[in-house]
This record gives sequence, structure tokens and C-alpha cells, in this order.
Amino acid sequence: GVMNPVPFAVRDPLGAEYGPAVTDERHRAIFNGIWELRYGFQLSGLYFYGSGARFSTAYGGDVLDTGGTQGADRARPASAGGGVVPRNDLVGKALHRVDLRLQKRFALRGRVTVDSLVEVFNLFNHENYGSYVTLESNANYRRPTFNPATAYQPRMLQLGFRFAF
Repeated sequence: GVMNPVPFAVRDPLGAEYGPAVTDERHRAIFNGIWELRYGFQLSGLYFYGSGARFSTAYGGDVLDTGGTQGADRARPASAGGGVVPRNDLVGKALHRVDLRLQKRFALRGRVTVDSLVEVFNLFNHENYGSYVTLESNANYRRPTFNPATAYQPRMLQLGFRFAF
């Protein structure tokens, strides 16, 4: 159905509010390519750039005593100056990743082949962060935290083989 606004003023941050979403990343670029080299080697690479994603921010408590209503956790208590923590105010650091793969195919017998692979992820070991402390009441507010996703890990090397038959 259609949502109608309530006919009375509500306390910030419970009212209508517009601002950037957590999915709002202003700039992103991805380049990839595959090169056939001599002697049957193949080199492929990927460069990923993201200007920094937004993260949802909050104060760190239910100051309005709403029981967890969306946005109510952004209100600051009077002891912290009152007001409201801005919506999705934290913008993470830019991401840079260069991944490379070197591959060589060997024919064994008939249609049977084996590919040997060497892959390097985050070749230049750029510090990429995918999580941050988003509670303003936390002493580490706005600092990066560990994210286990592969996209945010330090440089890694992987060796592999692939059989096709």
C-alpha cells in the first residue's frame, strides 16, 4: 500500500531523510586482459579501483528508547552533545587491487591436457579495507577492522593444476 506520513512532527532521526546510500560509491573502474605469450604461456590480469564505499553510522545505543527502530540508533545522548549522527557518513578508503595469473597448457594424450597455474592476488600488497568501526561511541570510530573476504586480504600466491579430459 501507499505510505502516508504521520500528521505530526517526529524527532530526528525518525523523520523522512535523504542522503547517500551505503551502496553509493562514486567512482569504480575495472580493467582486465589476457595476453598470449610465447611457448604456450598465457598471462591474464585484473586491476580494480573503488573510490571508497559508504558505511552506515550510528551512535551506539537506543537513546530514544524505541526498541531498535530504523535510524533511532543514530541519536546522540545529551551527554555527548545531542543531535544525530549523520546518515551513512563514513566513507571507506579507496581500494586498489592488481591480480595476475600465468598459465601454461600441456597436452598429454588425445584430448587430455593439464594446465599449470601461478596466481598472485593483490600483487602490490595495497592495504584494502572492507569493514570499519561505525559506532561513534566507540573509541576506534572510523578505524578499519579486519574483513575476511578475499578482496581485502594482503598479497597471496596460489599454485594450481587443472586437468581436462
